[in-house]
Amino acid sequence: MASAKVVHQFDLPASQLWALLGDFGDTGKWSGRPAAACVQEGDGIGALRTLTLVDGGVIVDRLEAQGDYFYTYSIVSSPLPVSAYRATMAVSPVDSSSSQLTWSGDFEPIGMSDAEAIIFWESIYRMGIAMMERTIRCAT
Repeated sequence: MASAKVVHQFDLPASQLWALLGDFGDTGKWSGRPAAACVQEGDGIGALRTLTLVDGGVIVDRLEAQGDYFYTYSIVSSPLPVSAYRATMAVSPVDSSSSQLTWSGDFEPIGMSDAEAIIFWESIYRMGIAMMERTIRCAT
């Protein structure tokens, strides 16, 4: 099993960052994608979200755990080269005006080495964080 992790600091208090990121079924808050690109079925642990990618690909995630400033999800189905994928997005305060996001995942790569898969997933996390930063800039 391989693991990837990206840690990024934001100039927002943890509560404000979590207000942007913490809704499992609304990635549009931080990605800038339309509401129809992320549809949630069910509530709480076991809820499913269907993400429609720009290229039309579809990813279905299941909410596995949730608490104050974190949630863990797994991929149920996806066109991505991975199996047994489980990831966590967690926000922690740095000080009263800034916070840190840790986005990490464990997975079995398909069709690539562990090293290639780690680079792939870290680039996905960084792309998501870039969307978050754009959203924050546009809101201020």
